[in-house]
Amino acid sequence: MRILPLALALCATSAFAQLGAPNPVSNGFQRTWTFGAQSYGPTLTGHFEGSQDGKPIFLDLDGDLGLGRDKTTPGLFLDYQGPRFAFQVSSGSADYKGDRTVTRTVTLNGTSYTAGTRVLSHVKLASVDGVWTIKFVRDTDTWLGLDLGVQAWTLDMDASSADPALPMAASTRVTAPIPQIGLSGGSRGFNGAVESKAYFHYLGYKQAKYTLFGVDLRVFPVNWFGLRAFYEGGSFKVPKGSIKDDLDFQLDRKGVGLGAVVRF
Repeated sequence: MRILPLALALCATSAFAQLGAPNPVSNGFQRTWTFGAQSYGPTLTGHFEGSQDGKPIFLDLDGDLGLGRDKTTPGLFLDYQGPRFAFQVSSGSADYKGDRTVTRTVTLNGTSYTAGTRVLSHVKLASVDGVWTIKFVRDTDTWLGLDLGVQAWTLDMDASSADPALPMAASTRVTAPIPQIGLSGGSRGFNGAVESKAYFHYLGYKQAKYTLFGVDLRVFPVNWFGLRAFYEGGSFKVPKGSIKDDLDFQLDRKGVGLGAVVRF
């Protein structure tokens, strides 16, 4: 994993060098802060095979547990757009529940549920992300930039047997702090009444890889208040022997988010 901080350091050094280079900015660009709340409840699929914190784990979130979205907890959103750089910080969480009779033996935190057992499961996925954007191509209302940052996923999972005669329960937590490196671009139109952004991030290490992509649209019926809609999809694949020697896992999430924002 030492290569990841090194890659970030090299990218950051190169990007920040742009800040000192002469690059005149169009006078028409307006600095803005945008703050608001968002609701993002993506679909969640994935699997775990191996050992987590020294205890066996073997399950598929969809095929074994039948996991489905239950509720979404609104998160916060803060965004700054300037002529030379931008940054964005956001948070949120979503809950998922499953109720399925398993057709094979599944294991969570060392506890195994044999085929034919009705398993009740609950998963909470919380995420916090922060991204710094250095704009290396920019005009009055358009820009293209290099994104650097981190996205942290926290996955809390628990499962229990629905049979009172066979009381079994297990839980575990999986954390995934993921560096962010990629490109983004955005524009403003109609005198600032519409803002849009698209981004793509990719990170690979040995055979492990992470991808993130999304589009973001904000419409301001008045100058200080707007509505936000965005789509984001991400995939984190970690084969056994890459980042973790004894664990193979994959997590995929994608979906539409909505929010309201205040601009100042």
